[in-house]
Amino acid sequence: MPTAELPIHDNRVAQTAKIDAISVRSDVLFTNEKGEDKRPVQKRNERGLQKLMPALQRVLLPDETVLYIARANSPLSVLEQLTAAWWTRLLAASAIVVTNKRLLFFPVKRDGSWRESVRVVHWGDLEEVKPKGLLVRIVTFKTKNGVQITYTNFRRADAKKIAAIAAALLPAASGEVTSAHGFVQLCPGCRNVLTQGQYLCPACGLAFKNEKTMVMRSILLPGGGYFYTGHPLIAILPAIVEGILMLDILVLLFAGLSSPRARASILPGLTILALFWAFETAVTILHCRRYIRDFIPEKRGPVRAPQDVTAKVGS
Repeated sequence: MPTAELPIHDNRVAQTAKIDAISVRSDVLFTNEKGEDKRPVQKRNERGLQKLMPALQRVLLPDETVLYIARANSPLSVLEQLTAAWWTRLLAASAIVVTNKRLLFFPVKRDGSWRESVRVVHWGDLEEVKPKGLLVRIVTFKTKNGVQITYTNFRRADAKKIAAIAAALLPAASGEVTSAHGFVQLCPGCRNVLTQGQYLCPACGLAFKNEKTMVMRSILLPGGGYFYTGHPLIAILPAIVEGILMLDILVLLFAGLSSPRARASILPGLTILALFWAFETAVTILHCRRYIRDFIPEKRGPVRAPQDVTAKVGS
């Protein structure tokens, strides 16, 4: 396993510091891809570190040191991109924390604060980290189990920095393959590995929002899926559209029931409205499904504390 003092840049010696009890490599965290001190990089990563402090305090392993923080967008399917329009960045905003042991992928809110979900991959489970792209900078992470996941919309300098870190850490971690051989989703309460489709942590009992409830709310309530997954800003426009469609459908149904003669004339309009409503609801379910599969905890109690559980991959 790569040590916290492993050299990253040839022109810098390892400098480890503590920030709010979190171990960081200041020679990496506050420098550009060439290892040069850059005040804008330092200020940006200091802000990012503070925003992610609750996440890092929960999920970092013993002797794990933060090397770098980058913002990007998590992978979106073509259909998600086509139907997300202007809120694509809100759908997929992520912070990537690079440590000497792992890469941690945190879904974040618009202000950079944590959404209490985390996906991780150990350096030993990675086969390749490849930045590319001209106008839109992307980084593809290829794992030992053959999976390729591409994050998009990196700052160009951040993509180069991650590549520089990977060049040093991948060889050092080549023999440290875990049983997962790739990405895993962790419980934010106890770091236990979660199983897709099972929305209750078997180790600490933390409950997560589930697909069945999301689908029912998306169907029955205007914008209900987005409100359920904690995205009220995104929910506003779909809620208005779905609310109008549902009201129009109810009006036409009432007119048809009260006047049998009008049934034939209102049927085409009712069909069109129903199709629009079905499409809008299907889009809501499509988008909210990705949030649910990121494992969103149900509302925590005010004094809930993280628990230490040993059922962790590679720890």
